[in-house]
Amino acid sequence: MVLAVAIFIISVILAFFYIPKLKKQQETKTIVVFSVLLLIGTALNIGIALKVHIPSPMDLITFIFAPIRDYIVAITK
Repeated sequence: MVLAVAIFIISVILAFFYIPKLKKQQETKTIVVFSVLLLIGTALNIGIALKVHIPSPMDLITFIFAPIRDYIVAITK
C-alpha cells in the first residue's frame, strides 16, 4: 500500500512539474496526451504494486488470432 501511495505522489509531482511548462507554451494537445499516458502508467504501476493480475496484451492477440489460425490450418490441410 505504501508503494502505491508513493507511485501516486511521484505521478502528481511529475504532473505539477510538466503541465505548467506545457500550459505556458499553449500545448493543449500535448497536455491531454501527457495526462492520459501518465494516468494509464500510474494505474498500471499501482496495480502491479498491489499485486493485481494484469493480463498481457499477448493474451488479447492470441484470443483474436487463434481462431483465424485454426481456420487457415483447417483450409490448407
